[in-house]
Parts: sequence; structure tokens; C-alpha cells
Amino acid sequence: RADAPRRGVMGAQELERVQKFSLERFAGELLGVKDSLEMGLAAAEGEPSVEALREGTEATLKLLGRVFEKFGITELDPEGAPFDPTVHEAISVQASRDATDERVLTVVQKGYVLNGRLLRPARVIVVRPGQGAKP
Repeated sequence: RADAPRRGVMGAQELERVQKFSLERFAGELLGVKDSLEMGLAAAEGEPSVEALREGTEATLKLLGRVFEKFGITELDPEGAPFDPTVHEAISVQASRDATDERVLTVVQKGYVLNGRLLRPARVIVVRPGQGAKP
């Protein structure tokens, strides 16, 4: 029948509901990261040691990493890898007599991928074969 709903086709309202629920789950997971940062700031009022601040920051980053993993966000940290303009943004190029191909010399800002789709390219300094000084 023409007025019967088609199976396997999601309506606009259902799609909107799914998107909102997905964002709600992500936001809920981020609340723990925010809590951890707030606890770190509160602890800093008592002038803790640098080591205690380091441990708190590492714990918060680990928590954020778990949230990213849960939602399919992966990190691009391509130091030493061949330069790939599809996922790397070269912000500087350095020539080197010793270089045999274009490689990522330094990662200035890591990139991120969401379920196989690029969120942000890694911003990098690239070493290129040439007549420059040795790196």
C-alpha cells in the first residue's frame, strides 16, 4: 500500500531522536572529565605539588581518552610517518640533505578521526629532501 511505512527507512523525526540520544550519551560521558578538571582546580587552591597536579592531569587525560575511544574518536600522532596531505596539514617544511622522502618531523597539533572520518588534520612540520642543513 502507498500509505504503509517502508521498512528500513528512518523518518526525519526518528533520525533526529537518534542524533539527540547519541549526543546525550557523549555529553554524559564528558561530565566525568569536567568533574575531574574541577577537582584538580579545587586541589590547586591548597598549593599541591607539581607531581600531584601532573598525576591529576594524567588521570583526566586518561578519562578523556576512554570517552574518545567509546565514541570512535582516534588520535593522529604521525611523528616520523610519511607525509600524507589527506590527513596532515603542513605548517612548515624543512629541507634536509639526509631526507629520502617527505616525512613528519614534528607534530605541532595532533589530528583526530571520528569513525574513520577526519575531524581535524594533524598540523605538522615536514622534512623534505633538499639542500638544507641536517636536522
